[in-house]
Amino acid sequence: MAKKNLSPLHPLLESEAVRDAARALIAAVHEEASERVLNEKNYEKAIRDLERLRGRPLFYPLLTGGRGSGARMQLADGTTRLDFIGGIGVYAFGHGDADLTEHAVVAAASDVLFQGHLVPGPEYLRLSRALQKHAGPELKHVWLSLSGAMANENALKMIFQKRSPADRIVVFDGAFHGRTLAMAELTDKPSFREGLPQRGKVHHIPFYDPKVESSTEKTLAALEKHLRRHPGKIAGMCFELVQGEGGFNTAPPEFFTALMKRCREAGVAVWVDEVQTFGRTGELFAFQTLGLAELIDVVTVGKILQGSATLFSKEYNPEPGLVAGTFAGNTIGMAVATRIIERMEEEGYLGPEGRTVLLGRRIERRFQSLAKRMPKAVGERSGVGAMQAFVPWHGTPEVVKDVLQACFEEGLILLSAGSNPMKIRMLPPVNTTDEELEAVFSVLEKAMRRVAEERELPC
Repeated sequence: MAKKNLSPLHPLLESEAVRDAARALIAAVHEEASERVLNEKNYEKAIRDLERLRGRPLFYPLLTGGRGSGARMQLADGTTRLDFIGGIGVYAFGHGDADLTEHAVVAAASDVLFQGHLVPGPEYLRLSRALQKHAGPELKHVWLSLSGAMANENALKMIFQKRSPADRIVVFDGAFHGRTLAMAELTDKPSFREGLPQRGKVHHIPFYDPKVESSTEKTLAALEKHLRRHPGKIAGMCFELVQGEGGFNTAPPEFFTALMKRCREAGVAVWVDEVQTFGRTGELFAFQTLGLAELIDVVTVGKILQGSATLFSKEYNPEPGLVAGTFAGNTIGMAVATRIIERMEEEGYLGPEGRTVLLGRRIERRFQSLAKRMPKAVGERSGVGAMQAFVPWHGTPEVVKDVLQACFEEGLILLSAGSNPMKIRMLPPVNTTDEELEAVFSVLEKAMRRVAEERELPC
């Protein structure tokens, strides 16, 4: 059989020989890994060593090992946990996904493991093409980077350069945009910037509140106040379309449309932070889910992308050197990210009736069922698609902490978000099965009943 004349831009896994070799290597690794389980004493020592080296405790005392499957994560001691936070939203298809692992193995055998902007490879081009294709015609350019915070830094620099001498940014109350020096100031978490210098040029406005009838007008008025107080000085406004750290808070399209149009009228750049929402709201981009594509200047993405990127319009294309850097990302991450985008498109995850939206509905039904059994324990819910959160009881930090700890001890990993009230959030694999959902909610209910008994809380 004649060999196909394919370019390096075609994935190597199109070759049956390459795919078979990748599968053989993966099988050998899994077989060997299954024999390397730590006993209880060595497992606990490994965790203590890691905490000592970090200089602080782990949020959860765990160390992964072996091979997980879907929402189930295997630990180095051979036990498993239900992982419904996915590295804070990184694992789009959960643990041990065979297809993604095969792509990763082949990418690891490429020329170099990391790619930079000076010497990009085929994976760099394929990922950039995939992102731009889905972003739409207005966002013509893509700049790859490592963490989501780095993508946000690049976005901020682009906006400042194009809107100079304007040097102020508007963000929402409850915003989270990263942990670099600049992003810590944009993030509405004072404890995240304790001891750090601040420029004092970040202005906050209220996020949408469904309990307030005039919420949009209230937020618009706050924006107008900043525009009047600092005429010509506000460079951009950063939008989280679903607040992540702030509590998985959502808003209707009309809320964002009104604010974005006012920003456009005032010459203020519209910047959307999709580091956590990318791939989780029904479309690849939440701004597409909400129908906002024509109003966006700059977008940042990350998390399930296994790296990050800044997408921007022609107007915000920066001058040479502004967003340069050694690393664009690792070859493995780029290859896997491209495959994730392909699968979400090919396997029916996108659209108003796609698998991501349907997953959100399945989770909502289970919360409704749990609320019938524990009506005083299951409070307000929020989120969309594969981003879901709820308030346990009245959402005090102490109760949330106890529920999270009880879940962990019972075999489930979740995380908190927001404040006043604090919520428990879920970032499940987009391909979560019904069996996994049943197991997750069974453990969650068991953990909540345990906390209720210990704290004498009503159910």
